[in-house]
Amino acid sequence: MSVGLADVLGRPMPGVARIVLEHWRCERFRPIAILEYSLGFACLLCVLPLLILAALFTATDLALPNVKSRFYHRWHQLRLQLVDAQGQVVASVDHIPASAEQGYAVVSSVLEAASREGIVVVEVIVNGAIRQVAEVWYGGRPLLAHPEEANEERAALLLRQHGIDVRSDGEALYIVEKSRPISGGQRVLGWLLLPLVMPFVPVLALSEKGRRALRHSWADLRAGGSQTSQVVCVRAESITTYRERRDEKWDEQIIDGAELLGVTFSPALGYDTDVTPSPATLRLIGRRQSATLPLSRAGEAERALRDLLVGATLRLRRARPELGLLGTGPHPTRCPFCAALYVMEPSSRCPSCGAFAGTTP
Repeated sequence: MSVGLADVLGRPMPGVARIVLEHWRCERFRPIAILEYSLGFACLLCVLPLLILAALFTATDLALPNVKSRFYHRWHQLRLQLVDAQGQVVASVDHIPASAEQGYAVVSSVLEAASREGIVVVEVIVNGAIRQVAEVWYGGRPLLAHPEEANEERAALLLRQHGIDVRSDGEALYIVEKSRPISGGQRVLGWLLLPLVMPFVPVLALSEKGRRALRHSWADLRAGGSQTSQVVCVRAESITTYRERRDEKWDEQIIDGAELLGVTFSPALGYDTDVTPSPATLRLIGRRQSATLPLSRAGEAERALRDLLVGATLRLRRARPELGLLGTGPHPTRCPFCAALYVMEPSSRCPSCGAFAGTTP
């Protein structure tokens, strides 16, 4: 993190009504790409007859490279702005993360500062002429959650309609999504392709991931295997995600409750070479690590999943006050319009300007 960014986030923020965190997809033209494609075109002419024969007599799909991506150098740039009640930017810092981990750390630092100061954070994605509000975080509220009522029962019912099982044992909430069983046609195709796969079995057996894939594939072919489950376990002290099949468990991620800052269902910009925009996914944002939930069939119910995670976490924490994860009580949040402090609750209004809780400029 740059010194300027650390200085802005580390000091008190009197008079600041909201924080705007922008994710910019920046690009710069690469003139050298003209030479690269000129040489590439010459090479293509040399092998063109072979490519035509391959297209006519084989089932090979010839995938063409993304021409535009070679003409531009792209990078993910973060811009932090502190905005006062008059809409004036009182401080602004630009930062280019050197890696995805550093980018996630910057976002976590911004949210941690917002939680400390009780300030609303408006997270924005800027991609060319498109400017999209990805998420709004409410500093001062538990898990930086929206000031709207999270109905666990309604959220669980909606998830069950999407084929996701929700169950509770009193101390934990389990959200389970089972993979779809393979069809008879897929099983027949697997037996037909088995001789072609056999030469690669020794290579796959070298890694734990490969051995697991072989075990599961063999069980599926014999029609005796159980389904793989994606599991999210919510406890007062942590949220754990993992995959399991019978007694086998893997891909486990644990977010400590003391580290958890918030839960979001939002789009994002990647930190890869193309700064790829990704659609909305459900993510857990922690101080030191973040995790994307592995549930694939939630679909339109992912907002319900977010509400269920937030509601269940807070309910379980209230039942375990000795963990100290609830804090000292309700904390006020600054109105993003006028910077007045008040405790945001569902349907409440700012006592100073009258803006409804949950609305932003």
